Amino acid sequence: MKAIVALPFALALALPAWAITPSDSTGLAGDNFNLKAALEMFRQAKDMDGFERALNKAENRVSNLDLDANGEVDYVHVSTKAEGEARVIMLRVALGKEEFQDIAAIAMERESEGMVKLQIIGDEMLYPDSTLVEPVQELNDGERKRGGPSAPPAQITVWVNVWGWPFVQWCYGADWWGWGPTWYWGYYPPWWRPWGIWGWNDWWYWPRPYAGWYRPVHICRVIRAQHLFHMHRAASAGLQGRRGIRPMRPVIKDDTRRPDRVINKPREQERMREPQRDPNVKPQRKPAERTAPNRAPQPQRRDPARQPAPRKDPGRAPGKR
Repeated sequence: MKAIVALPFALALALPAWAITPSDSTGLAGDNFNLKAALEMFRQAKDMDGFERALNKAENRVSNLDLDANGEVDYVHVSTKAEGEARVIMLRVALGKEEFQDIAAIAMERESEGMVKLQIIGDEMLYPDSTLVEPVQELNDGERKRGGPSAPPAQITVWVNVWGWPFVQWCYGADWWGWGPTWYWGYYPPWWRPWGIWGWNDWWYWPRPYAGWYRPVHICRVIRAQHLFHMHRAASAGLQGRRGIRPMRPVIKDDTRRPDRVINKPREQERMREPQRDPNVKPQRKPAERTAPNRAPQPQRRDPARQPAPRKDPGRAPGKR
């Protein structure tokens, strides 16, 4: 009996560390980049350079990514895209001179003066489908009660207008300009030194008091910014097939079920594909589609049966001599 009880523990010790997936892990590479921590760094930032510096500081515990599998944490680059009232701040990792992989994108949309919605979108190769996190706020709903009449008011969660964040006002101000990566693969700022990746307990269970301010949601409130991100996203072909990375799939808009979300529908695209044909078999045309060979025009022949009758002598009227 003791041998049977000790067997699971022996197997757990024999397995490598990456083969043991904790219950609160998705098993994808995105587990090593905290989207809530990235939003907190964005809330505290005053400019783009300070935001990129905050993402790559070890004491902030934002990133534990090692996509190039060299045993050290990757440097996170920041770049921006803008179109109309949509702003997208893309977070990506350089895996080579011309090879990049997006981690996530902070998407914003201004609906009116002084009202901006914000969500961070996890890239589909590193996170589960439709991974969205946004800042939230809990309010008391005086009209609803948790229990009986004497119960306290119910708590409701609402999305937060982020216009009050200093960095958001700069993104929509007159001083806005496009921001590109300042550093490249192999060339990094002098203040940055890569560190070895942390273990799961040291990384995931690190205390983050601001975690309750941001929550995952299932509704995309920034449709235009989301499309802008998908138009300019970067995906590394070398990461496809590696453990923890799923292959990139086409993303189309589903207008029939929920027009506010973008989901994957590979089956619908399979139906739209043209059926494959054998190149050795010539397609047969219908009789109506056959064209007559080119011939010289033939003179029209008159039918003898349709010839007009000979005219009588016009000099004499009928019945007169």
